[in-house]
Amino acid sequence: MKTFALFLKYNRTKIYYMVVTILLLLLFSWSIITGVDRLRLYNQLTSVAGQWLLILLLVIGNITILIWQYVRWRQAESLIHFIHDMNRIARENSDSMIEWRAVYAPKTQALIDVSNQIAKNTRKIREEERESERSKDEMITNISHDLRTPLTAIIGYLGLVEMNADTLGTAERAKYIHTAYDRSNQMKVLVEDLFEFSKTQAHDAILHVTTISLSDLFAQLLASYEIEAQTKKIALTQITKPELIVLEADSDKLARVLMNLITNALKYGEGATFIKLTAQVRETDVEIRVINDGVKIPSDAITDIFDRFYRVESSRNSKTGGTGLGLAIVKGIVAQHHGSVRVTSDDELTSFIVAIPLKQH
Repeated sequence: MKTFALFLKYNRTKIYYMVVTILLLLLFSWSIITGVDRLRLYNQLTSVAGQWLLILLLVIGNITILIWQYVRWRQAESLIHFIHDMNRIARENSDSMIEWRAVYAPKTQALIDVSNQIAKNTRKIREEERESERSKDEMITNISHDLRTPLTAIIGYLGLVEMNADTLGTAERAKYIHTAYDRSNQMKVLVEDLFEFSKTQAHDAILHVTTISLSDLFAQLLASYEIEAQTKKIALTQITKPELIVLEADSDKLARVLMNLITNALKYGEGATFIKLTAQVRETDVEIRVINDGVKIPSDAITDIFDRFYRVESSRNSKTGGTGLGLAIVKGIVAQHHGSVRVTSDDELTSFIVAIPLKQH
């Protein structure tokens, strides 16, 4: 009895359509036979013609009913299968896809397609959340490391001054205090970069858009780096095509972008003899390049160089003072201006290329 109940439970749709199909076949056959007999009765058909008409109508009608009911049964099975899979997905809270296709049920197939698209979006969101969590953990680790190193030095040198106040000579005291001061400035730069980076990641960040002359901005920035460049024997030049390029942008943020790129070239462009700022109008955008002829960036670092806290391995040292956030800030600010940034590097030139719309909407 239990086996029979299970059979009915899992085959009730099939049994239902089988019973309905049989009843429809019987009803249709009875109607056709009755109709043909009446035609014969009124002498409107001969015996042979009546037989052929009866066979033809029965064959066509019964095949039509069988096909129609088969399609309806497959449609019902597809819908039940779909509901079963959706219940399973809901119970498991999963983002699994429905792999089968409802060939005979286009409406059910449309539901499957929508469900699969939702599953894809859910999977993407979950992957982004997991990546965000990993990124947060990595960011906290990097912040802790980059803050702890100068902080340890500050505490150490100031501790020496504190514990040996009576025995330290003037020169040693000045040396320790100066080193602690340098490390304090290093921490200050990191904290400022972290603050600037957090602003570039905010979804509700507001741009203070004004009209900017690029040639004037280039001239102001290069003037501020002239002494450092002369010390390193690096020539600073600028070219704009046309000479007057006016665009809409947040002047402070765009200046920060160029400052970070120039600073990056001065710090890491080992062996460079020049740093050149160029700008050229390309349809509705302006393409800004910060070019230097220093050491080539390794090809395996090109794709990761704009990630936060990423440093090319050879530059991971305290002498450069890099926080690993400068290029991430550049990427964030450019994205806020609906632009893009990329880098190309070979044995001759390294170019950071920024594309920004001339007008902000």
